Amino acid sequence: MVLSAVFFLFLALFADASSLLAEKEISYDPYISILKYPEANQPKTAEKRNRNQFLARILEQPLRPIEYGVGKTAQWVEEKHMDQKTIWLVDELSLHGIHPSLKFPTDGSFGTFGPEAMVELDKLFKIQQPYVSADVFGGWTPNKDFAGSSVELGGHYEVQLPLGHMYHEGNVHYSRSSAERFYGIGQDSSPGNLSTYQPEELALESKLGFPLGQTVESTASFIFQRMNIGNGNRERVGKIKEHFPIAGIPGINGGDLIGLVAGLGHDNRDRESDPKHGGYESLGFSYFHGVDGKDFHYLKVSGEVSHYFPIASDRRIFAVRLVAEKNQELGGGQIPFYNLSRLGGSGRSDGSGLLRSYNYNRFFEEGLALANFEYRYNIYEYGDFAADVVALFDAGEVFEEIGRFGFDELRLSYGGGLNIKFRRRTLLSVTIAHGDEGWQTGAQTKVSF
Repeated sequence: MVLSAVFFLFLALFADASSLLAEKEISYDPYISILKYPEANQPKTAEKRNRNQFLARILEQPLRPIEYGVGKTAQWVEEKHMDQKTIWLVDELSLHGIHPSLKFPTDGSFGTFGPEAMVELDKLFKIQQPYVSADVFGGWTPNKDFAGSSVELGGHYEVQLPLGHMYHEGNVHYSRSSAERFYGIGQDSSPGNLSTYQPEELALESKLGFPLGQTVESTASFIFQRMNIGNGNRERVGKIKEHFPIAGIPGINGGDLIGLVAGLGHDNRDRESDPKHGGYESLGFSYFHGVDGKDFHYLKVSGEVSHYFPIASDRRIFAVRLVAEKNQELGGGQIPFYNLSRLGGSGRSDGSGLLRSYNYNRFFEEGLALANFEYRYNIYEYGDFAADVVALFDAGEVFEEIGRFGFDELRLSYGGGLNIKFRRRTLLSVTIAHGDEGWQTGAQTKVSF
């Protein structure tokens, strides 16, 4: 009896609990959606959302043609397999020794560029000769602001000599520009003294190379240089022979020079066109003398150290470059202004030191000290293509005598850039940098260093 009473009492309590739960149960229809954020369906919220969408559509209208064009271009490239065809064309041209690229003016201006190419003659004509190679090159580009143009032509050959790994090189180089910048000589030259000159140069070089190991090499060269200097043709800018006294600028009328150059270099970079490991060091001594009655007579000493440090992986590279140079007159001779140490610009291969927040050829003087720093971070890599973003910092100074060098007179640049690469060769390198004289942009088809 007791057990029966307990059992019925338990049933009664369970029935009560079930009825209470049933009262609190939420009805659920599997065919009705439940909003995660019910407040989003409120009239005020919907009105605000519609207003924001309306404003966004207005703001994006100017970009719609670009978006449409990019979208259609990407669709066309994919449908027509243009990326694969382009790679095939580059490979075919390379097999025949033809290497096209873009040529930018010395100021590295956006929007002004022209064609450039290098042709390996032994590959083009299928000459099977392992000890001799030759190539020719040429390029043309309009100058910045389309102030005339620049032309570059030349050729090069190399012969491997039977004596060990010695080799002989010959180089012919012709260049002409209708307008290059000149601000005067010295660290204190003013932007207000801007003028332009028109250089036309023919340079011949005969060089012997003596490898001293896998990564060390010594060289000896004989150089002939013929330079003609005229007034630049850039509008609304002063002309060098009218703006500066002719007697005050050595070499303002050009001249002929011969030179002897000795060099020693060490190079253990993993790849010259896209270094990620190792470094490069060089030391050079040069002697020059005028041969056309001009009083040119001087020595030049130059040195460079570059190193590349991967940070945790090859995607992050810290690159450092240090450069020093000094020209010294001999026997009361002079140094032509176009062969002085130069500083300014974004193109190291153009002869003016890499100070990227200043115009090309911004500073001329007998001596130069320069430091370049870059942090390169790989943000994209797909197949043969890659892209690096770059943070950069430059510090440089020109000086007449070494004793006059002062850290308080250093000119600084800081900024960033982007390197677009194909098979570890730079297709396009763009930079933007800021310094005492404002912002400067630059574009090149080579890695900065």
